[in-house]
Amino acid sequence: MALMKILVVDDSDLERELLIEVLKGSGIKNEFLHAKSGEEAIRVLGTNFKDICVILLDWQMPDMSGMEFMEGVVKVPAVALIPIVMVTASGSEENKNKAKAVNPKLGGYVVKPYDPDVLARTIKPFVK
Repeated sequence: MALMKILVVDDSDLERELLIEVLKGSGIKNEFLHAKSGEEAIRVLGTNFKDICVILLDWQMPDMSGMEFMEGVVKVPAVALIPIVMVTASGSEENKNKAKAVNPKLGGYVVKPYDPDVLARTIKPFVK
């Protein structure tokens, strides 16, 4: 059986590549899908949602923020079950609480700059 895919949503090409390299280095062998905006992530989800096991989501992106993306995703039954892990520089308790209020099933909240081991441990329960 093929491994499920991981969707990485971040407007920074460098951040996306670094995150993927860190996860590959921790032994995660899944295929990675990329999106550099919330709008692009919606398009990727539309055609791949059955194959995605977890979404790694940046909060601060132009046009559609990670929070706006998540607010929309949690309302769509077909994709609401995909775990979302915020990977963001927005590390205040207020922001963590906002994210959990929008998505009570939030899979995790990892603050940049992150410890690679913490990132890997956070997403491994969702990797299939």
